[in-house]
Amino acid sequence: MDTILQVIDSVTSDKQVKSIINSLNDNQEKSKNWLIEKSKEYFTFFDNPKVCIAAGWYGSLADKLKTYLDNEVVTFDKDPQCKTIGQKLYKDVTFATAEIEYFNFKTYDIVICTSCEHLKQKVINDMLKKTRKGALVILQSNNYFAIEDHINCHHNVKKFNQTLHLEKTLYNGTLKLENCDRYMVIGIK
Repeated sequence: MDTILQVIDSVTSDKQVKSIINSLNDNQEKSKNWLIEKSKEYFTFFDNPKVCIAAGWYGSLADKLKTYLDNEVVTFDKDPQCKTIGQKLYKDVTFATAEIEYFNFKTYDIVICTSCEHLKQKVINDMLKKTRKGALVILQSNNYFAIEDHINCHHNVKKFNQTLHLEKTLYNGTLKLENCDRYMVIGIK
């Protein structure tokens, strides 16, 4: 993937093009597949669960989840271009444009955010406060401090989990990636 990004850098300076390609890089794919592998057993906690993905970018994870969930998966991002582009990439996914701070999480059985490293801890805490009691929560972060937009990284999964204050943790683990470790916590609000 680094080679592809280098080639794209040599032919365009278009940030949107780079972002779309980056959304499907090897680390992104591994992280999303890992999320599904480790969490699909918990989907059975609910009959026809309502699912939302916060800061879902262009909808790749939502599209992958449709294989395991028969009902609607809503993915939202604050960038309206994510919805516009995502609808062209993934026709069976429901997109919204919203900021996490103003999204209504109360109606969802499963709340997912794989972008915690991009969010202030207060935003994550407020999201969890607005999530209904008993909901399944799946969150990912990392220790990739070198990226400027990564404002909420953690040194290990234990430290990440400690910031979440979930009622019950069902799973926490680390996925070794090329440039960092990816952390995931699956729990009950």
